[in-house]
Amino acid sequence: MKRMSSRCLLPAVLALGTAFAGGCTVRDSAAPPSQVVLPARFAEAPAEAGPAVDLARWWTQWHDPVLDRLVEGALAANPDLAVARDHVRQAEAFVAVARSALYPTVGATGDIAGGGLGWSNPAVPAALAPNLGDPATDGHLAGLAAAWEPDIFGGRHADLRAVRAVAQSVEEQLHGTRMLVAADVVESYVGAVDDVRRVALIDRSATVLDRMEAYATARMAAGQATRADIDAIRARRRTLVATRPMLVADMDTRRRRIAVLSGRPPEQAPAIPQPAAFVIPPVPAGIVPVAVMDRRPDIRARRDLVAAALDRLRSARTDLLPRFGLEFFGGNGRLRFDGLPGLSGSGGLMALTTYLPIFTAGRIHAQIHAADARLDEAVTLYDQALLKALSEVETAYESRAGLDAQGQGLSAALVAAQREARDRMGLFDGGQGVLLDALQARLNAIATEDAGVRSEDGRAMATIRLATALGGGW
Repeated sequence: MKRMSSRCLLPAVLALGTAFAGGCTVRDSAAPPSQVVLPARFAEAPAEAGPAVDLARWWTQWHDPVLDRLVEGALAANPDLAVARDHVRQAEAFVAVARSALYPTVGATGDIAGGGLGWSNPAVPAALAPNLGDPATDGHLAGLAAAWEPDIFGGRHADLRAVRAVAQSVEEQLHGTRMLVAADVVESYVGAVDDVRRVALIDRSATVLDRMEAYATARMAAGQATRADIDAIRARRRTLVATRPMLVADMDTRRRRIAVLSGRPPEQAPAIPQPAAFVIPPVPAGIVPVAVMDRRPDIRARRDLVAAALDRLRSARTDLLPRFGLEFFGGNGRLRFDGLPGLSGSGGLMALTTYLPIFTAGRIHAQIHAADARLDEAVTLYDQALLKALSEVETAYESRAGLDAQGQGLSAALVAAQREARDRMGLFDGGQGVLLDALQARLNAIATEDAGVRSEDGRAMATIRLATALGGGW
């Protein structure tokens, strides 16, 4: 029986592979559509048009040179950013590895050998033995080998696109890290500034309470107050002063956080200016959800991972198709025995290889099903990220609006409390009031001012969260 020639075998393999591929590809390689419909605008965003905002460097809108310097220093020396940049370099290297699979592989081989043989025959006298000396042998072999598997059905190109998409998602993680570092520095700085302001208010209140205690002591000496009045003032002062160490510790913690974010030891924590120069900027308006989703690195990364999962599915489906390869080897060699003529020659070999999976116990189909499930998972995670991003923006807008209203109310209350304190002190100076009432009014004004500081801290944090939710910082 004659053997089938390669000319007949190749078309048969191609036809069989096409039949298998047509029978196993049951759906187009397309990602499932997203189930999230983005709204035309954010419900909690202000309706009026706001000023243009540079989201890439949103902290500059606070107009604080110290804050600008701290953020830029952290972005230049942050260890997390350095690690993220290394991850980008690794991803780029993996892209180069995947690209190399599209090209032939060429290698060179070479061998050099030498040796000797010792002859001995104890049955023959040495005088009669032939003088064979120390026969030697040597030789060399050099060759060039090449192999190439052409990507006929696009599986390797799909792998390359998948790796590129993953590399893009890693780069988006770098952008996200930059966003978080900038926001972390601003949060730490603003929190430390508010701690400094609250410590100063505690010291002012303690001074007023000291004066109240002295006044009550004098009244007790005159028989107009009791020991209980003095003890009440002392207890109030000690309770107030007891909160001071924790505020100082929180301020130092935030300062050390800024140092670590900037790649410096905590002992080199920056000083907090007194008073700080920052001004909380107005809320950015006119930003639509589509623009936010196109800007946020976490959404962009999820989108890239969907593309990567889709191309991995396409690559997995090509495993059902035949694979072809070209192999070539060319070499030259020589072998010599001492006393004998040397042997040398050269030659070459070229081969066409073909592989078609016929029976794999369901392994390839299982891999395709797994890749399909990973694609569905990637789309679901993308939708989840969209919903989370929408919620973060809406929450930040509403939180900032509520804190703006609270701040306005506390500002009006502070004006009234300070006016009352001045009026009562004026009455006391005019002999128509009691100093204790005037001092109590001053304490009330300081307490209202402290509530305003805490509200302003909340407004600042809500503004930072809003800038981050909008994708600002890169």
